[in-house]
Amino acid sequence: MDFSVEFLSFFVIHSEGSSEQNKRYRHFKTLDGEEYERSEIKRFLDGEFARIVKRKAEKHAPTEGCPTKIGTFVVEPGYELGSNPNYNMIARCREASDREQYHNGCDDLLRAYIGTSSVRGGAFIVARAVLPKYFDEPFLFILKCDFEPKIARITDEHSLVGQVDMAISAKSIKSIQYPHMPEEGMLEYGELKIHQASHARYFEEFLAYVSYEQSVPELVQSQVLGLVQEYMEQKYQLPPAPKASAPVKIADERAIRMAEAAGVPISVPMDADGDGEGENLPYMAAGPAPEPTLSGIPFLDDTPYPAAPEVSTANASPDMLQEAQAYELWANSDKRRLQERWDHEMVVEAAQRIVEFQPELDLKFHIGDTFVKTKLSDYGSKVHFARLGNRYVVLLEGEDFKFDKDFSPVELLQPEELDQVVDRLKAKPEE
Repeated sequence: MDFSVEFLSFFVIHSEGSSEQNKRYRHFKTLDGEEYERSEIKRFLDGEFARIVKRKAEKHAPTEGCPTKIGTFVVEPGYELGSNPNYNMIARCREASDREQYHNGCDDLLRAYIGTSSVRGGAFIVARAVLPKYFDEPFLFILKCDFEPKIARITDEHSLVGQVDMAISAKSIKSIQYPHMPEEGMLEYGELKIHQASHARYFEEFLAYVSYEQSVPELVQSQVLGLVQEYMEQKYQLPPAPKASAPVKIADERAIRMAEAAGVPISVPMDADGDGEGENLPYMAAGPAPEPTLSGIPFLDDTPYPAAPEVSTANASPDMLQEAQAYELWANSDKRRLQERWDHEMVVEAAQRIVEFQPELDLKFHIGDTFVKTKLSDYGSKVHFARLGNRYVVLLEGEDFKFDKDFSPVELLQPEELDQVVDRLKAKPEE
């Protein structure tokens, strides 16, 4: 996968604090394709563009902290990609006809980038490159290399080492790739791919008009909360929660300035009186927000997922209020325990509905000090939970055993019949 670089702009950021006044940058040089081929930066970036493009990413990231994500430009119904400020900044660099236009476009990108709160010093590189094997139109790569601390070079037998200032490494490159290429020869113009190994997440702040799908854990949590919502509606005969529809709120003042500069319409939501003098919060004007696929649990106002509208508690039974509060505590607990509220058939049915969309979803739990990892699809068929007095039992079913390299006498066991084991457990004294 050989890329041909058309332009590359190299900037250096100096950051001495979180305020914008303490962030400075300097444009070192903008290279055209011929200059790039003769430069040292080519050797530094050799193979990086192909590595970025080949890096696998899913729309629903497997973990909440996944470093590589697929982002989608936010575009309201009836509007084109050109209505998105982030897309416009990238498009100006992709469509620049000469070195000066390209440099100006990259400068705009950098100015927006250093306006984020967690920017650190380092090299900021914007490269435009084509992949002649498949396309004539270019990719845009936005690369950030943070300065590496405590980098030294060997000098001589007297001083031994010398400190290297402003050192960067290709191993820690953070990147934005546009457009996204999910498969070789296929482009998604409404998507880009970001990779950032740090916890700062300032690419999300930089790209204020790019949205990301829920990660798999978030998606599963939303599905489980939706199932609890259905259970509460059926048990207490509640009316189904209507789906919300509201304008999309813009992130902050910097995002508002970006929208205004790109000509994206801004409006203010009306308050209860309809005079627009309520919260005075900026919103994107065009169309309603996407409808959530799952509603939250009644009375769970603090959950991070779409909550149901307020339900009158005047006629609510004490049992319903108590159960709703119990679900709220469970949903917001970091360390969750077995709730003992649904029977086996309900749990199997709920698990099957989730596994239908996530067939490889893991089921991980601790029983006592023992950690167990299996598949959610195995619950009820190969994995069984049971109660034995005041204790819990997990039954794992399989056709055979396989052991790792370390030896143990357990490998020599002639297993008892299940009834014998259960009798022995029943005879075990309570601790």
